[in-house]
Amino acid sequence: MANTFVNPTMVAREALRQLENNLVMGRNVFRGYEEEWQKNPNGYKIGSAVTVKAPVYFRTKNGAILDEVELLERSTTFTVSTRRHVAWVVTAQQMTLNIDKFSKRFIQPAMQALANYIDLTLMGLYKDVPNQVGTPDSTPSSFYVFAQAAARLNEEACPMDGRICIIDPQAQAKLADHLKGLFHQQMVGEAVKKGKLPGIAGFDMYMSQNVRTHTNGTAASGLTIQKDGATSEGDETLAIKSDGTTETFKEGDIFTIATVNSVNPISGEDTGSVRQFVVDADATMDGSGEVAALTCTPGTDPYKIYSASATEKYLPYQNVSAVPANDDVITVAGDTGAQYKANLAFHKDAFGLAMVPLEMPVSAAWKAQESYNGFTIRVIRDYDVTNDQEYIRFDVLFGYKTLNPLLACRIAGQ
Repeated sequence: MANTFVNPTMVAREALRQLENNLVMGRNVFRGYEEEWQKNPNGYKIGSAVTVKAPVYFRTKNGAILDEVELLERSTTFTVSTRRHVAWVVTAQQMTLNIDKFSKRFIQPAMQALANYIDLTLMGLYKDVPNQVGTPDSTPSSFYVFAQAAARLNEEACPMDGRICIIDPQAQAKLADHLKGLFHQQMVGEAVKKGKLPGIAGFDMYMSQNVRTHTNGTAASGLTIQKDGATSEGDETLAIKSDGTTETFKEGDIFTIATVNSVNPISGEDTGSVRQFVVDADATMDGSGEVAALTCTPGTDPYKIYSASATEKYLPYQNVSAVPANDDVITVAGDTGAQYKANLAFHKDAFGLAMVPLEMPVSAAWKAQESYNGFTIRVIRDYDVTNDQEYIRFDVLFGYKTLNPLLACRIAGQ
């Protein structure tokens, strides 16, 4: 093949293909917000933001007489603020390679690095997810634990289609080993020969080395922690008390409150499962045993705490069977300082990723930017007269956000 390295568009297209192929999480989240930036009069700049609408929920009314529902439209801000690149000095010898050889030697590993960072960033959104199944410090390997995750999503009225599960390499290995005992020959063959996992419990299964590890604070489940005072409808924070010890809560810690169950968001029926909360920011319980503001989800906008006794217009957003009461016992999942994998089962609408074009420098002659399937990458090659070197760089600009944490569930691992 003739040397096509002189064509920046060819290089950008090949880089974009390799980037998309190397993404796992990035290919399985909501990708519909790129067009919002096209409406942005300020262009594609770092920090550009758009306001997107959160889901609207309804409840049915009784009888033939019209009784309209008061809409409570909620919104959240999606910001494009993450800029990453890979760059190196390009030699004259490298410039003589055809695009296939250049891709295999340089573009592929460069795009693996960018894709790895994007996936790692998205997997870090596990800290927003309150629902969790499995046992911390125990690698999930049975069908049942994945069925539990599916059941938890069902209780949150999660759509059945578009469900994804991403697990760490050890979980993949143990699950493949478990499946070999099944009678389904084709399923077993794929798992044993290729390590490829079939769909399980309604999830499309993927492995990623970017599954994040969570480290608990010191407020372990063995402590006696209680709700301090009553909770009001629409509260975003919880005041808690203990026996006077100094303890820490880490962002991403999961806890439950006695007598507080989750509810189906459409019917409002008690699911029978205890409502799980996740700590939204690090907090410390001081020596007096008090912490004034433990922010949590459900609890932060647009997931404030609402029960069946809420004002009627808030009932479609009910997320607990009852608001926490004074002296309710609080239980933190896992052990003090424990570390465990946060495998993720989720619907694609739980998280969002937006990649948008960067500005193109006027002074650079060898440059190109390509977009496809919502993915965008820019490539520039330029000469540094001061150091007598030529550089090539690949850049991406993206934003990411948890859109609906109740459409996801962690599967605790080891």
